Amino acid sequence: MPLVVVGLNHTTASIDIREKMSVAQDCVANVAKQLCQHKKIQSCIIISTCNRTEFYFDCDSHETAQVQFCQSFGYTFQQIGQHLYTHSNFECIKHLFAVASGLDSLVLGEAQILGQVKLAYDISKQSRFLNKTTDRFFQTAFRIAKSVRSNTDIGKNPVSIANSSVQLSKQIFGELTKQKILVIGAGATSELLLRYLSKHSYHSLSICNRTLSNANKLAKQFDCSSFDISQLPSQMPTFDLIFTATASKHPIIGFDMIKSALSQRKHRPIVIIDIAIPRDVDVCVKKFNDVFYYAVDDLQKVISNNLKNREQAAVVAREIIKAEAESFCYWLKSQQHTQLISTFQQETAKIRKHSLDKAIKQLNKGDNPENVLFGLANNLTKKLNHTPVKAIRDAINSGDENTINTIKTLLKLDQPLDK
Repeated sequence: MPLVVVGLNHTTASIDIREKMSVAQDCVANVAKQLCQHKKIQSCIIISTCNRTEFYFDCDSHETAQVQFCQSFGYTFQQIGQHLYTHSNFECIKHLFAVASGLDSLVLGEAQILGQVKLAYDISKQSRFLNKTTDRFFQTAFRIAKSVRSNTDIGKNPVSIANSSVQLSKQIFGELTKQKILVIGAGATSELLLRYLSKHSYHSLSICNRTLSNANKLAKQFDCSSFDISQLPSQMPTFDLIFTATASKHPIIGFDMIKSALSQRKHRPIVIIDIAIPRDVDVCVKKFNDVFYYAVDDLQKVISNNLKNREQAAVVAREIIKAEAESFCYWLKSQQHTQLISTFQQETAKIRKHSLDKAIKQLNKGDNPENVLFGLANNLTKKLNHTPVKAIRDAINSGDENTINTIKTLLKLDQPLDK
């Protein structure tokens, strides 16, 4: 069965499409389970981040993969096919290796994606949605991502969505020394945001989250304040700069909340950088002149000083990935025929055992050993020759020159006999 990936990312689909086709982390296992119940699907891993949603399959065909991907979101391929890409075997292998290495990210070389791929792998591994092939596939991807970062400059000078968000805020304000900052969310992305913010001076910093205990942990780690998300409407007027990175399925900041906050701020501007998918902020807030709202796609406009060096390193990284993909593809092809070899070996072992058992019985009866050995050799030769000789005769009788030439090559009959 081929390895197939079906997905969409920031290069093929707008943020509006991506948020409709994202899979919440707590739903990934259930979606993968439903897919693996399909008789033509042996394995499935789902990667869903703010910039991509990808389903990796070990299944019978790319058509099956496409149909099942689309049905998971309630669409047909005709409806959303224009936003999707599908890669099989070698191209699929290269794609995952590039994704895990950060070469397919919105920000080239970002390291966060590797953790997200590992999380997707862990979910399927724990739920037993992997087979030998996909398990080795993803383990190889992790090894190659590490090799790319160790052997190229792709990972130097950290660049990520979170870092780009902080850089964007600095471009807007110049410095953050006078800004009161709020981070909404307490997940891995929020923690990364806080790490980058901690490298700069700011007036104050707060964390807001639905689960207050998680916010408190980060607040203690980064020496800042925290509060429950239920207090957000009353607290919002306090902040000049807001980052949002939650896993909410619906916007948590809407028109009325912003309107009230601006009224209390006497229309002093608020900058909101929303890096969540689905978005945490209702896009209607753009109607306010005093709100400067930026979503994930806007970060493409943020140019890192190190991007040019990363692009040069990416050339080397892609060569590493190509060579490794070819190697894995060779292994994959060999695995697809392992059962054929095993079956052939089992059949010849049966012939050997049957002939040997017969010879041992004759020796135990006192038959002449030389005659027994001669009979054993003759019996083995006759039985082992039976199938290939029949295939040769059938090919000769049918006049199938291609099959005849293939048999000659396989059995080395086109070479002179040793003297």
